[in-house]
Amino acid sequence: APSLQTLRSRNLDRDMKCAALVLSFLSAASAFSAQSRLLSARGGASSARMLAVGDSLPMTGEFMVIDSGPKPLPAKDVFAGKKVVLFGLPGAMTPTCSEKQLPGFISQAAAFKAKGVDTIACLSVNDPFVMAAWSKDKDPSGAVLMLADGGAAFTKAAGLSFDTGNFGGVRCVRCAMVVEDGKVTALGLEKGGAFDGASSAESMLKAL
Repeated sequence: APSLQTLRSRNLDRDMKCAALVLSFLSAASAFSAQSRLLSARGGASSARMLAVGDSLPMTGEFMVIDSGPKPLPAKDVFAGKKVVLFGLPGAMTPTCSEKQLPGFISQAAAFKAKGVDTIACLSVNDPFVMAAWSKDKDPSGAVLMLADGGAAFTKAAGLSFDTGNFGGVRCVRCAMVVEDGKVTALGLEKGGAFDGASSAESMLKAL
């Protein structure tokens, strides 16, 4: 039969393992809580996996555009075999999007073309009529292709979504990227709807 000392040693070992498991659980719970607070501060939970350089955009989806009425535009028609500068934003006609992010891509359109860019496109979770009205107001020359992703299907699949709650539900994070034949070769991601310059036209010009 095991001695008293052996039994005590086994009990101590068991207690230490239990304590380690409890500490591990508490550490994980604390990390989860901190992450939840961070996401809340950013305006909601982001995509489980955010888009990264080297990723390919989903080519099976489609956007909606206005061409004498609503018309589907397959993602492959936008990106396949082309160099595209794509920027995403939380909402058309919102102050930061209208006054800070969009104007740079319009004013720098010629500079992008000079660097071999085929298309400058804007992605937002809005309906195509809103996007068309915004384009007519801010970009009458049509320098930027407005891509409406009303159901957020492309935005979610690409890893660019975040939940704004009562503001407007699931939206696209503020971002900008260079896409070559569907693959992301340069990327600027902002925190939710913030605008710190990572998604600016100037940043994308430097990346080309």
